[in-house]
Amino acid sequence: MEFLELGRTGIKVSMIGLGTWQWGAREWGWGHDYGRAEVFAAFQKALELGVNFIDTAEIYGWGKSERLVGEAIKGHREEVVVATKVWPWNLTAGRLIRASDRSARRLGVDTIDLYQIHWPNPILPIRSTMKTMRRLVQLGKVRSVGVSNFNLAMTKEAQETLSPLPLASNQVKYNLIDRKIEADLLPYAQDANVTIIAHTPLSRSLLTGKFTPQSKPTSLAQAASPKFSPRNLTRINRLQQTVSAISAAHNKTPAQTALNWLISKHNVIAIPGTKTPKHVTDNAGAVGWHLTEGECRELELVASGMTFDKVSMIPNLLTALINEITPTRRSTK
Repeated sequence: MEFLELGRTGIKVSMIGLGTWQWGAREWGWGHDYGRAEVFAAFQKALELGVNFIDTAEIYGWGKSERLVGEAIKGHREEVVVATKVWPWNLTAGRLIRASDRSARRLGVDTIDLYQIHWPNPILPIRSTMKTMRRLVQLGKVRSVGVSNFNLAMTKEAQETLSPLPLASNQVKYNLIDRKIEADLLPYAQDANVTIIAHTPLSRSLLTGKFTPQSKPTSLAQAASPKFSPRNLTRINRLQQTVSAISAAHNKTPAQTALNWLISKHNVIAIPGTKTPKHVTDNAGAVGWHLTEGECRELELVASGMTFDKVSMIPNLLTALINEITPTRRSTK
């Protein structure tokens, strides 16, 4: 596994991390398609493959993801870098400190390695929140501070107001399909040494080639996205074919190719959502090899030519809800 320093913190994290939104989240099929046994086995596989970065949030499963992560890392604390996120309604000074304490208890840690603001709060000034974040570091409750889903202006303000502490990272949506940050945020972060943590790096598995108009997702989290409409699944076919062809040339999977493209960018790491050991093995295989510059340009050219319809996903959601309550599916573990 290859590693990258998280901003200017001195903390080394694996280029591919372990995303845990799916842990305990029924909208992803928790208790139907996978459960505790699968995610704990996934964590063990991650350790075997050198993955040391695990990311969660207090909102995931309403705290269940943090508790599951806490169970998983028990006995392995020194081997992992644990990141979590605070929801925007908890950004006043008192609420922020209490939220960090609750997250630490659920995680079973004395110190949170990376504490991130999950989304900006449009009402509360970033300056006051960062003052409390500095206080958390001073108290030893937090090792480093990051943000998530912040645009360029917000990132700059967060960095300036957190000073003299460094802003470690900004966790944002970034993948072959979603490349808005390349216009301004990515070059700034690279120059300022703020690590970009790419969430949704496989576009909710859309880039794996798993889904087609004839094979649509059933989980609520995926069915809720307009990108999974039959028309959009047809439109992405050319990109999927391009990813598959380049993958075959390297004897890699489409997921590995899409992730390799991401981490080839300076100061970018990826945290694909992980449910099973198979997912971990596949994701970790994105490291240790390199796409050519020509292959990267080809992927970007095909991806940039794509357009998606914004369509109503009510039929998809109804289907997913029916699947959610169907009694013949797997029972909760």
